[in-house]
Amino acid sequence: MSPAQPERRHPNQPTGSASRKAKRVSPLAVHWREATRAAQRLWRARAGTAATVLLIGIALLLPALVVSLQRALQAGLQGVEAQASVSVYLTLESSNDDAIQVSEQILTLDGAESIERIDPDAALAALAASLGLADSLAALSSNPLPTTLLVSIDADAGALSETATALAASIRGLDGVDSVAVEGAWLQRLEALSSLLARAARLLGLLVGVGLLTALGNTIRLAVEERRDEIRVSKLIGASDAYVARPFLYTGTFLGLAGGLLAALLLLIVVAVLTSTAQTLFGLYGSSATLPPLATLGLALTPLGGALGWTAAYVASHRAIRRCEP
Repeated sequence: MSPAQPERRHPNQPTGSASRKAKRVSPLAVHWREATRAAQRLWRARAGTAATVLLIGIALLLPALVVSLQRALQAGLQGVEAQASVSVYLTLESSNDDAIQVSEQILTLDGAESIERIDPDAALAALAASLGLADSLAALSSNPLPTTLLVSIDADAGALSETATALAASIRGLDGVDSVAVEGAWLQRLEALSSLLARAARLLGLLVGVGLLTALGNTIRLAVEERRDEIRVSKLIGASDAYVARPFLYTGTFLGLAGGLLAALLLLIVVAVLTSTAQTLFGLYGSSATLPPLATLGLALTPLGGALGWTAAYVASHRAIRRCEP
């Protein structure tokens, strides 16, 4: 019997170790393959995908709108407060020298930046012109209007409404001052409303986040249940939980990113529609402020949606996969 002949190998045939190296797939290629498959599954279920994306977009839009409203109100407040002033009405017996003396005393108080004096004659002429009663008011034997001092508030003194209120309280104690009018009351109400909107936005954002995590988690759990047999076979041949969960992570991330992008687009549309109305409202309060730019907020919605989708998919997929033990 002739000795066994060694197995001949074609020159171009790789060795065993080289063959094993050739069969290895890079991690990037594996991720690309799973991401592509996840996108294809979402595309095949277009109706369900669209409904989920719409749900995520509208849910993320709600807190974003509250934040936008709060920022718009804050911008309007800054424009109004920049024009805030305290009106000081002197007694009828006050002379020009008395007005100058009171003005000098007011300028020494904290929060007072500058003073504009309105003489009684000028005030009466302006009133007559506005009411169209020049002839009637000219027949008056004496001027019933006092000297008025318009005190501008120092913008560097902190919250202007609080500064105006404190300054008015100090002015009331000066000699020769009859009464003081300040806009601080309604400004403080608007500031309180702005603070309330900020807290409501944070609370609503928390509730929306919990709701989206629950909804997306339920979607991923159902997807895992549909592929239960496939997952069991994969685990029988040694697939890890991380490998099995990878396509579901991409599914949740894609849904979250799409929903966040939709929320950003809806936010830009809503703000564009409301811009003219907001400018009209600001104009009624003597402010030229406009809606603040929302590019940063809009851009943040897309990665936020992706992060929520990944988190929900991670938690739900790993919990569901553990139940699919072969």
